[in-house]
Amino acid sequence: MSGSSIVLVVAGGLNTDIVALGVDRLLSAGELTRSGRLLIGPGGKSCNLARMAAALMGPGRVAMMGKTSRDPYGLWRVPVRALEDDGVDTRFVNIEDFEVAREFPGIALIPVNRDGENQIYSLPGINDAFSPRDVDGASTLFDADSGARMLALTLGMPLRTAVHAVRKAASAGMMVVLDPGNVNERDDYGELLGLGISVLAPNEHEARVLTGVEIRDMRSAREAARVLRARGIENTVLTHGAKGAYVFAGSEEIHVKTPRLPETGIRDATGCGDQVTAVLCAELLRGKDLWQASEAAVRAGVMQYHRPGIRPVSAEELEESLRREER
Repeated sequence: MSGSSIVLVVAGGLNTDIVALGVDRLLSAGELTRSGRLLIGPGGKSCNLARMAAALMGPGRVAMMGKTSRDPYGLWRVPVRALEDDGVDTRFVNIEDFEVAREFPGIALIPVNRDGENQIYSLPGINDAFSPRDVDGASTLFDADSGARMLALTLGMPLRTAVHAVRKAASAGMMVVLDPGNVNERDDYGELLGLGISVLAPNEHEARVLTGVEIRDMRSAREAARVLRARGIENTVLTHGAKGAYVFAGSEEIHVKTPRLPETGIRDATGCGDQVTAVLCAELLRGKDLWQASEAAVRAGVMQYHRPGIRPVSAEELEESLRREER
């Protein structure tokens, strides 16, 4: 792949999101509501991340590694076409025939209430079959002359596959950004965290799973960062919803607060964390330091919160928002 323009490789799951937007409440067992409106769109944290990074970096700069199947209902097309439409290289998405795979593509069922709170029922399907062998099938992305400088990944794939991908990236001298979305409390992530992750970007729930620390404020975030540092993570961007992000780089720390942006009448938390990670990747690849990258990332996360479903923030939109802040 000599001469390739790809600089960011994203690994992980692809989903089709079936969203009930604006329901009057999130239900308990046995309840029913007739409210909201239907949205069907691309999803999966890594798929979101790849699309969002491409919206910031331009076509041909991002490649996606993952797996799906040609199901009889055409659900697989939704994320694959969205990736292609946004300029993501999908040559390394392994698309199997349904008769061979005998697994549906990943599906997420997402009710979102009028306050933007959601529930996510993730049905991984063939995402759980994304294997080290599939990663090896994309080995040209990790060649010295490929041009790729960063691997970004989430945990919407088997842990052994994530470990294998990070090892390949580390051997190639690439930066690694891990968004531990889909973290599983039953798994042991010690090996993965010790492989030289450049930046870890958890939310407060994921940080608690990885460290055992309940995140309430900067003080508790500092304790979580200390635990992560002992496990090999020097740089952490810990997002905490409306409170913004707690950023730790070695012994330095900063609290990035959420900016006040114009109200759109929409509140939807779906994809906000993915948007934060995408901007972190894009800004770090542009040579920004972690503090600058985190400030832009938090702003983009808030912008995503005021959009319905997953609609990536473009470079132009982010730059205009930053310019308005400076006025």
